[in-house]
Amino acid sequence: MADTLQRIVDDFEKEHPNIDVKLTTVPSAGIVLKTRILSGDVPDIINIYPQNMDFQEWAKAGYFADMTGKPYLENIKNDYAEKYAINNKIYSVPLTANLYGIYYNKTKFKELGLEEPKTFKEFQEIVKKIKDSGNSPFAVAGNEGWTLNGYHQLSLITLTGSGDAANNYLRFSKPNAISADDAI
Repeated sequence: MADTLQRIVDDFEKEHPNIDVKLTTVPSAGIVLKTRILSGDVPDIINIYPQNMDFQEWAKAGYFADMTGKPYLENIKNDYAEKYAINNKIYSVPLTANLYGIYYNKTKFKELGLEEPKTFKEFQEIVKKIKDSGNSPFAVAGNEGWTLNGYHQLSLITLTGSGDAANNYLRFSKPNAISADDAI
């Protein structure tokens, strides 16, 4: 991410030659950021997930500028800034958005006589049929740990019933409130 952020800084500085931006990246960034903020050394801009509990608490405590109603928010698609508002105030704008999905092998589905599922129940039935045929129903691109985040999010959405419910769960629940038994 550091290379991408540096390109953003470089582009910004080209458009605003009188402003110098210092990009700082460190190992254990969460710990360093927490230490800086708690000591009063708050960076001008941070890159952090808006679902992060520290971010939410820091926003409530007044560490960040309220951007609610700023004209540049009109450039953000799909109301992403509003979706992560804290107490109806906007403290973050998205750098990126992720889209998750499940890909399937059409050739293998045809070979096994399967059709694309339309419901979660159909999905579960297909998984069972694939397993019963002696095939593995899933492959995971997990060489890097962050890629597994999507599976965690998908499981939380499945357990709570929707993306909105999952976000509300994360925003208002106690950590570890879902037990391993709930995930099975």
